[in-house]
Amino acid sequence: MKNTKNTLVAILALGLAISANTYADSPHWTYAEQDLSGGWGAIQGTGTPVPLNYPYAECAIGARQTPVDIGTAVKTPIMNAPSFNWQPFAADFYNTGHAIQVQPADATTYTGTTKIGRDVYPLVQAHLHSPSEHTINGKKFDAEIHFVHARSDGHVTVVGLLIKADKSGVPNAQIQLMLDNTQNIPDAQTHNPTDIAFDPAALLPKGSRNFFAYSGSLTTPPCTEGVNWYVYEKPITMSSAQLEQLRTFYSDNDRDTQALNGRQVLTNR
Repeated sequence: MKNTKNTLVAILALGLAISANTYADSPHWTYAEQDLSGGWGAIQGTGTPVPLNYPYAECAIGARQTPVDIGTAVKTPIMNAPSFNWQPFAADFYNTGHAIQVQPADATTYTGTTKIGRDVYPLVQAHLHSPSEHTINGKKFDAEIHFVHARSDGHVTVVGLLIKADKSGVPNAQIQLMLDNTQNIPDAQTHNPTDIAFDPAALLPKGSRNFFAYSGSLTTPPCTEGVNWYVYEKPITMSSAQLEQLRTFYSDNDRDTQALNGRQVLTNR
């Protein structure tokens, strides 16, 4: 893929739509609504024929949804493990109304990518959920960070890192940047542009790089499928104080686990 300015502008626009759910014709949604009758798939939009075309129908009728429980992963050799080329970037910090998020201030010059085989996916943003969305043998972790990669052709890959609170109280420097530079205004969408250097690579787990891989979806409406997921087995850590600070922004901004429907969750271990 050519690294042209037009291509990168398209990537940024796609990444913003994926992460912040800034769909002009889409209705408001909350995490509580996923547990109601019909869940997110039954949310009606203005002017939308009902029940022919709910705006979030794929959330309810999709067969390859995310997150999933990854405790029953099939052990298999995986030739194309993710190769990370994440570079530090001058960061913009967002409160999307559903999560706190960080992304490059200038996507037209940012070159951070993840390579899978011959395919290269530009990194467009990272955001936090608490508790985790993925589970292992039914166990949730304290939080989860998603690194969203989007190409101008619409292909999306997400790398998920599970997070647990460190009882020793050692803070995670990069997560602290997200916490300290995101405006905490209830029910508001905010944007804080800065020149602060954020280093996504510093968040990768040290040592083991065992991962789980499967085909899934976005975990927020419109729950679009066809997303490549890579979830790392070894959790990273944050301090208990950071976890409490994160929960002052959002608590329980996690989607329920979804049925595998015959999918295999593969692992390289």
